[in-house]
Amino acid sequence: MFSTRLPASLVPTPLAAAVAARRARGGRLLDLTISNPTTAGLAYPETLATAWSNVAALRYDPDPRGTHAARATICRWYASVGETVPADRLVLTASTSEAYSHLFKLLCDPGDRILVPCPSYPLFEHLAHLDGVATDRYAFRDAGRWVLDEVELDAQVTPRTRALIVVSPNNPTGSVPSAREWEAIGDVCRRHGLALIVDEVFSAYPLGPARPGQDEPGHVTTPEVPGVLTVRLNGLSKLIGLPQAKLGWMLVGGPDDRVRAALDALDVIADTYLSVSTPVQAALPALLEAGASVRAQIQARLRANLAGITARVTGSAIDVRVPDGGWSVVLRVPCLGGPDDLALALLDHDVLVHPGYFYDLPHDGYVVLSLLAPEGDVREGLEALCTLPLLQLT
Repeated sequence: MFSTRLPASLVPTPLAAAVAARRARGGRLLDLTISNPTTAGLAYPETLATAWSNVAALRYDPDPRGTHAARATICRWYASVGETVPADRLVLTASTSEAYSHLFKLLCDPGDRILVPCPSYPLFEHLAHLDGVATDRYAFRDAGRWVLDEVELDAQVTPRTRALIVVSPNNPTGSVPSAREWEAIGDVCRRHGLALIVDEVFSAYPLGPARPGQDEPGHVTTPEVPGVLTVRLNGLSKLIGLPQAKLGWMLVGGPDDRVRAALDALDVIADTYLSVSTPVQAALPALLEAGASVRAQIQARLRANLAGITARVTGSAIDVRVPDGGWSVVLRVPCLGGPDDLALALLDHDVLVHPGYFYDLPHDGYVVLSLLAPEGDVREGLEALCTLPLLQLT
């Protein structure tokens, strides 16, 4: 009865079932998978709530690209981080997930293919399949830092490949492509006629020292990729720490003729749905202004947790894969066993983590921790990880 675009099975995994049972028992659980900032103990200014009272929200004057006022506000935000962005190249969406759906409709016929990074957050396959699009993976290899496998990237392109997705900073590795890797990505796109989709939702949260691709103060930038239709995605969810403020956007760049054609087609797609609400667009200037304090709190917590984790595991058998940015950190842990063994052992100690395979990392030795969790929770949970008996290998 149901579409094959849905997952083949909706039965929870053994780990998911164990986590649900542990939550049902109640009591304190150190959640080191947290990605919802509204539950992370941050201080939200009241002006974020009053931002929604803008009387302009009572007038409905739809534009498939979003209201001019909202797009102008986004342009001012880009200017604040050193970028000049034309308002007519922005298309607003209800979320970055919806932006992906629009782009799959723009670029792909059913059965066409998209290249997605590995490791990465397990979302792209679901989004693509819901639009009848297939995915292939290209790898960033663990060499102390995450290094693009250029040979595999080129080999993964098929006659039906239409686009390549880059997440910068990546979720969960936090890696940002080097200048050389951006060149390789651009070369593949040009030779095979691919569009480039760059997910920048964590761009406001750099963690490493300044390097090519990072601008001061505190913003990860995407370099121009000559000759390639490039669509950069971002939104309010991470930028102001409010997932319920449903507003994302696409910034379309590249050769002028391709940009014009893409924007004309996106007008048709966006006009079909008109999903972006007027209230969030009217509230946008106030949301960005008040949300800056939330962003600063998040940035401070990310850096504090990363520093604490690095200090605690120094000299131990656990290695930190230091991220360039983002809200997570990957640890290399010397343990053997099944893919869920480490996560289940920690769950017995009331600590919740993501096993590496959740992000297509090898299961035998990777664990992903949230840097967004309260600092005390991270310290306590990390201590439990470091003192597990199966880690006493050094």
